[in-house]
Amino acid sequence: MKHQLFVNVPLARLSQALDMFPALGVGAEIYTPAPALPQSDDLSALMPLVERMRDLQLPCTMHGPFIDLSPGGFDPQVVDATRLRFQQALKLAKELHPRVVVFHSGYDRWKYALNMSMWLENSRRFWEPLVDEAEKVDTYIAVENIFETSPIGLKMLMDAIGSPRFGCCFDIGHWNLFGTVDLNEWLSLLGERIFSFHLHDNRGSFDDHLVPGDGLIDFAAFKKEVSTLKIEPRAYTFEPHNPADVTRGVTWFRESYGL
Repeated sequence: MKHQLFVNVPLARLSQALDMFPALGVGAEIYTPAPALPQSDDLSALMPLVERMRDLQLPCTMHGPFIDLSPGGFDPQVVDATRLRFQQALKLAKELHPRVVVFHSGYDRWKYALNMSMWLENSRRFWEPLVDEAEKVDTYIAVENIFETSPIGLKMLMDAIGSPRFGCCFDIGHWNLFGTVDLNEWLSLLGERIFSFHLHDNRGSFDDHLVPGDGLIDFAAFKKEVSTLKIEPRAYTFEPHNPADVTRGVTWFRESYGL
């Protein structure tokens, strides 16, 4: 698969992005927060955007909802709400045909009192039917590192699910903030299970989502590790939080990565 750069954009701003992204030569990672998703099976309100993307032949990935959600949670009602929201995202994926759909793991070592085994079993039960749904819509699920200090929990989850459709998204900004395992070890452990890279910079104290080079992350070292380990993700995604950074960030990736 040819590597291409994707740029994260909330669903509410997708229309404006479609005026911009084709000229930049980038695909869209469409972020679908829960309030933006249809509250029923009726996707008609979103079909004009879907049709426009088809006309533009714009490739995409998706980023599912995550705020207040917990796929490995202990409260059944919270888990049910999470499942509903993820299923709604996958329903939209059926129309958009994304290369990958990114979701958050929901794991926080303090919230779960370091009890990873309980979280893992809850997560396994949660993800297995969703992986089946992803296969039906011909896409891939990638679980993103957020507060994880090491990749061990994600690896255990990948092993427990055991599906070629279920992998992970490595977010280098989150690794820089929370990771205690060095880059080589993290990437080596997950290897071919990395379906997607989320790339943005920070200064080590806040999730700034800066253009690479504006923070402290060594992207040259990252590029070297990915090449050495021969990791072939389905998507490289730039995640700016400031729309004004899009063009400058895309230029950086063109010059630094050739994407």
